[in-house]
Amino acid sequence: MRTLKPMVMAALAIPALLAFSPVIGGAVAQEATAAAPKPPSAKRLYLRKTCMACHGRNGARAIQEYPDIAGLDAAYIRTQVKDILDKKRQGSNDPVTGHPRAESMRGSLVTSDGEMRISDDEIKILADWLSKLDPAGPQVHDPALSADRIAAGEAAYKKGKCRTCHGVNGNKPLKGYPRLAGQKSAYLQVQMTDIRDGVRTNGRSRMMLPFVKRLSDEEIGALSDYLSQIDPNQ
Repeated sequence: MRTLKPMVMAALAIPALLAFSPVIGGAVAQEATAAAPKPPSAKRLYLRKTCMACHGRNGARAIQEYPDIAGLDAAYIRTQVKDILDKKRQGSNDPVTGHPRAESMRGSLVTSDGEMRISDDEIKILADWLSKLDPAGPQVHDPALSADRIAAGEAAYKKGKCRTCHGVNGNKPLKGYPRLAGQKSAYLQVQMTDIRDGVRTNGRSRMMLPFVKRLSDEEIGALSDYLSQIDPNQ
């Protein structure tokens, strides 16, 4: 009988250990969860990556010829950021800096050794956040655009068949395309000209080339003005 006591005690101990094991496991899991770093908020990330310096507070009211990016399609934002970082998106020289457009953004997010200062997860966080913000437009022109200028821009929009991808009045784009309504006129004019002249060739801009090639400088200017004064919240 004496030899059975250790075995009996061990058998009694097993249920006790099993009863405590979920508590121990839960404590370990809780400790691991507490130790995991929290992802930065999108707004803080926007400030840390110096996006506000060019695109303005909350992606609206950008400086110079940089675009207002609040309210744009998230997939489009992600694609453009990655294309700029990978040097797939090129642009003509900026008259203010004398450097190729988009290089300033790449310079702030990529080190001289080619190391990325932003991750794919951070790009997604920023794109999703920006896509949910209210757009900045419509752009106010001083002096106000004439009725003839607006009509010329609307005619150029129809001639270029822009509504096929960007929707009526540039306000209802297909998924993955940018909304044009309310965007800065100077930015739109530069991008359309760069695509027409074969400077910008990344992504779906190649699909736009057959249409924008039909447009003259004057028509692109009128089209840009026309789109910029449309309320993006219509």
